[in-house]
Amino acid sequence: MKKTILTSISVLFGLILFAQTTESTANSFLNFSEFQKGEPSLTYEFQLKKRTTGDIFMTGGIANYRLKKIMPASQSENVEKIIWGVRVGDSIYINSYPFTQRKGYNVILEKGYYSYFIGEPAWLEKEQRELGIIKPDEKQVQVCCQVGYVILPDGVVKFLKPELLLDLCKDNEDTAKEIRSANLELKDVYKMFDFLKKYNLTKK
Repeated sequence: MKKTILTSISVLFGLILFAQTTESTANSFLNFSEFQKGEPSLTYEFQLKKRTTGDIFMTGGIANYRLKKIMPASQSENVEKIIWGVRVGDSIYINSYPFTQRKGYNVILEKGYYSYFIGEPAWLEKEQRELGIIKPDEKQVQVCCQVGYVILPDGVVKFLKPELLLDLCKDNEDTAKEIRSANLELKDVYKMFDFLKKYNLTKK
């Protein structure tokens, strides 16, 4: 029994260390341009932690990531609300606060002509309008759970839906034809990501 407990503690400790950054090199992106170039200019120490089921149950949101024990501590608000994203190992995480006004980081699933990720929907009308969740003349709506986002070549983040996907890929006739035939719905996020991945290959 004691051996089992010690093993569990060791594994947990190892996972925490894995997500702990103590880099002396830059690991944080100030803006989209730095992300695009793959050249972060800022350096912070922090723990990257995935939100637990209990945390989500108590405060809402999705199973994305939070940065804890940020150093220097004086930069905590900047890291939580201002910077574009961070790099941990081979993965890049985008800061959701600038476009949703909700704290958290989401892992970029693919970096390319169109980059994309799963994130939490914006709740406020202004952000919903900017993301394309609602049209300019529409009122705030309730959007549940997690949704797909696409990052455009100019750095603008948009809520991914079938009509936007078609518009983004319309210059490739074969891909556009496949999208039309797929009869995609809003819930088909990963199918839409597959089309973006395929389209990205044509831009290399």
